[in-house]
Amino acid sequence: MPKKMSEKKIDALIERLYKESCANVAIDIMDISKVFAVGRKAYDEGKSEDEIKAAIVELVNKIRKN
Repeated sequence: MPKKMSEKKIDALIERLYKESCANVAIDIMDISKVFAVGRKAYDEGKSEDEIKAAIVELVNKIRKN
């Protein structure tokens, strides 16, 4: 994962990974910030896209409503 991406690009990456893997999973609107926080943390730790996606999926499975 290349470093020095802008916040906007990181958010776009997280949004894309979320949509790819969790598009039909219902979560509380208040938990959206948690998805981005987990994604940013994984990015900051130098994780690959697959690892970031895995972190997002893990969180979503914990907070899902359906």
